[in-house]
Amino acid sequence: MPSNAGLPTRFLGERVQLAFIVRDLEATMRYWTETLRVGPFVVIEKSRGDRKVFHRGEETLLDWSIAFAYMGDVQIEIIQPTDDHPSAYKEFLDSGREGFHHLAFWPQDFEESCAHLEQNGFRELSSIRNSDGTRNVVYYETPVQLGILIEIVPLTKDRVAYFSRIQRLSQTWDGVSRPVRRFADRAAFLASSEGAG
Repeated sequence: MPSNAGLPTRFLGERVQLAFIVRDLEATMRYWTETLRVGPFVVIEKSRGDRKVFHRGEETLLDWSIAFAYMGDVQIEIIQPTDDHPSAYKEFLDSGREGFHHLAFWPQDFEESCAHLEQNGFRELSSIRNSDGTRNVVYYETPVQLGILIEIVPLTKDRVAYFSRIQRLSQTWDGVSRPVRRFADRAAFLASSEGAG
């Protein structure tokens, strides 16, 4: 019997994120909010926090700014590296590309989903780890049938609360006012009243 026989059909979860790596976060957010009418964006200026980042098996001191908004149930993520440390983001930009970079999923069983992907030809490229060493985010290089990176993220209670508030902002946005909301880090966003129920 296959090792994934008990794995749910929708083992990657019910929602998806489209993620973009850019050189100019401000210009990209203007495009999304003014041209595509998607927003508002919640910007986290320093995304790494106390987490450790590994790329191709080596720890890197990368930090990045990140912006989130929603288009219905699809999360839009825009990432701009804020330094020149090795990363999947830097490799993408150094190759001359910019824009769509990866799909992200939030499975209910993070470890089981990662194990299934790894057994089926997905190779870890980068990971973001909590201070205790547990994986908080994993980027996978994928088989040729996909040809892009896949990000897998555990669907924690805190993450559900955080993303729900951002989605609520997008659902009630008038398309004009305050298209960008800036915060030093996730804690500052959660301490604010933005998107609170």
